[in-house]
Amino acid sequence: MIAHSFKEAIIEMMGEIAKQIPDSHKQTPVKAYLTGGGAVHYYCNSRVSDDVDLIMQYTVKIPEDLFVVWLNDEGTLEQVHYDHTYNSTFGLLHEDYEDRAIHMITIDEKFEINLLSPVDLIISKLTRFAQNDEEDIANIIKTGKVNKDELFELATDAINVGVGFQKKLCRDKFTTCYGDV
Repeated sequence: MIAHSFKEAIIEMMGEIAKQIPDSHKQTPVKAYLTGGGAVHYYCNSRVSDDVDLIMQYTVKIPEDLFVVWLNDEGTLEQVHYDHTYNSTFGLLHEDYEDRAIHMITIDEKFEINLLSPVDLIISKLTRFAQNDEEDIANIIKTGKVNKDELFELATDAINVGVGFQKKLCRDKFTTCYGDV
């Protein structure tokens, strides 16, 4: 089956992951948090990614070759694959990101997919801060879904609590994106 949009491809992939989760989780669904380019696309509809990054509370055996084919706006087939190398512990996250996450969908009563909030998505992009991260941050900010003071407070808190982050460098990246607070 070919998905008709990037969003549909992500949901189809989540359905494939849900098949790997035992029905015993219907009592307490496995929670996942969509981050990276996939989450940016949901907020901004501005870019697509060739992979899907998820934060999951449990280890789920996901097929090594999990990918979905989808049809872009120009009528060209593209693929999105599950990123087995993504690891949220290498990036910056505020410890309460789960509380601000936005519920997307629950599949088969056992797999709950959430989006990182816009503010937490920005925070997650501060440490790597590649060109696409900077563009993603700017596009998220343009949506008007981010409160500047809240972002600064949560980013500062995440930087101060995080282990192994160069505090000045992270703050400088924040200032580059959002200006002085």
